[in-house]
Amino acid sequence: MPRRLALDRAVLALGALVLASTAFRFALARGVDAPWIAPDEHLYGLLGRALVRGDGLTVVGEPVPYYSALYPLFVGVTSVVGDLATGLTLTKAAQALAMSATAIPIFLWTRPLAGPRFALFAATLTVLIPGLAYSALLMSEALYYPVAVVATWALARCLQEPTLVRQLVLVVLVGAALATRLQAVGLVAAIALALVVLAVAERSTAPFRRMLPTVVVFGAAGGAWIAGRLVTGGGGETLGAYATLAEAEEYSLSDIASSVAWQTGAVVILTVGVPLVALGVLAWETLRGRELDGAVRALVATALAYLVVTVVEVGVFASRFIEHITERQLLSVAPPVFVAFAVWLARGIPRPQPVTSVIAIAVAASALLLPVERITTRAAAADALSTVPLEYLRRAVSYGTFETLYAAAAAAFLLFAVLAPRRAAPVIAGVVAVALAAGSLVASHEMRTRSQFDRATLFADADVSWLDESGAQDAAFLVTGDRIWPSVWHHLFWNRSIASVVRLRSADSPGVVHQEVVAIREDGVLVLNDGDTIAPPQLVAPATMQMAGEPLAAIEASTEPGLTLWRVEPPARVVQRVRGLQPNGDLYGEQSAKIEVFGCGPGTLELTLLGKQGLTTRIRLNGRLLAERAIPPETVWRPAVPAPADADGSGRCVYELESDGLIGSTRIEFVRSA
Repeated sequence: MPRRLALDRAVLALGALVLASTAFRFALARGVDAPWIAPDEHLYGLLGRALVRGDGLTVVGEPVPYYSALYPLFVGVTSVVGDLATGLTLTKAAQALAMSATAIPIFLWTRPLAGPRFALFAATLTVLIPGLAYSALLMSEALYYPVAVVATWALARCLQEPTLVRQLVLVVLVGAALATRLQAVGLVAAIALALVVLAVAERSTAPFRRMLPTVVVFGAAGGAWIAGRLVTGGGGETLGAYATLAEAEEYSLSDIASSVAWQTGAVVILTVGVPLVALGVLAWETLRGRELDGAVRALVATALAYLVVTVVEVGVFASRFIEHITERQLLSVAPPVFVAFAVWLARGIPRPQPVTSVIAIAVAASALLLPVERITTRAAAADALSTVPLEYLRRAVSYGTFETLYAAAAAAFLLFAVLAPRRAAPVIAGVVAVALAAGSLVASHEMRTRSQFDRATLFADADVSWLDESGAQDAAFLVTGDRIWPSVWHHLFWNRSIASVVRLRSADSPGVVHQEVVAIREDGVLVLNDGDTIAPPQLVAPATMQMAGEPLAAIEASTEPGLTLWRVEPPARVVQRVRGLQPNGDLYGEQSAKIEVFGCGPGTLELTLLGKQGLTTRIRLNGRLLAERAIPPETVWRPAVPAPADADGSGRCVYELESDGLIGSTRIEFVRSA
């Protein structure tokens, strides 16, 4: 009866944990201005809307390579509830619940191995990791985390008792994980490696024979899929949107080795290290054939295999595409490690020597040998939330002090875990939990601060749906390179009225959205590669460009040029373009601004320039000096520079504005003669 009572209390506590975690994560998510990480979040949101409309995996009406099916659908369902902001809020709530509910399978996995109290502890660690902050964003981690964890639990159950029903469940869950993210292909390799680990532990090939149906299913499915792609001529796109991963000639073995080492260090930071020592101790006893509990052998085989395969898989990927650690693709390895940690704690923290010391040194080395720039760069924050506290510390102290503090803290804690008496086990567990909780708070604060800053950078005080609110329809978005490239993704996400994307050949616009690539002809007309013109009814262009047509709406921005919605006179034609000025019109000394007038004919370039430092300002036309003046501070110069005499409206005039000091400008306009 007391055992039953303890279990009932643990179950109630588990329910309270899931609800509290959901409420807490949702409360933190409300302050995050999602979508933030471009183009990933925006792409998932746009794909989700297309799926619920029945348009398949498309963006602005064009198909895109396969990234995921389940996650866009998960996101898209909320988009039909109301406006985009309401749908996003509902998505955050659903994601907070989904990620927090991962505690349930971890509790159920741990309870038979370590009892309800330690099962509740493992479940708590599962919801404390900083990575749960991704529930505030439209990232597939929000769904992949619970799906992958349930799949690994299903694998452990199969390794322990491989009934046909359990193997069928495992196959279905791996399929669901693949439909959530293609990274799940690593689960198939993890199954194979787990069977090898278990066979070594049992000194028998029986695990392979018992799991033969699963092996046959995945072998046949994989072979049929690859063969089908090759037969249909899609061999180069076998991995969908990740087809470039198969280009082996682009990989370097040394880069892969370094990247795998860095990702291993990332797992140490993600789990706070000691749980990995616990897994290592259990794995040592298991591989020696001394682990008598079949369920623990299955846990060790699963956790170890999934950890190794995922680190290698992510390391290979990151070696080509990412210059820092990428923790977000490693999140799902942590919960199985926490289960092993709970079992180790429940057994009284056994630490056989010298193997425990060797394992602890290896774990410490993985973290300590990480290059500082891999874990303290702002660029890593979006991909590795656990490193945000380290970045804060790095900014607060000198480089040398940071290295000393980081190394001393890591070494001291691992040394304490190895040498402390058994009665100190609650302290070890508490430090891990507190470190994860503190990391979560800091990471969520950073995500909120940076997302709000980026939103202000792109939209200032304007409504994010300003195009839709202005009544825009079938608008084209012109990418010129004058604004940072995520701008187009943010506007696509928030404004359903954007029907296409047009990009200047000289500009970069990462992502898979279909883009019409154009050049600006001398007369200003936008032309495609084949010389054809474009004629969208409406076009959104940076404020640095003046189009032929009628301006319908505009927004200002703080550190980026504003945007203007134009009703276009067909064909789409640029009248004037200004480059080199700050968004507020300032020009710094020793810099220059270029004013291009397309279809340049009789007329005058009229400027209003504000003196700020009193230094010389010059105006040139096609390289020839036309006007020069030192503008005294707080005075205004209004020069009017005529077009060259031979300008007949077919070519381009290029004016240059130079200054030896800071000046301002409020008007730069070429006024054509009547």
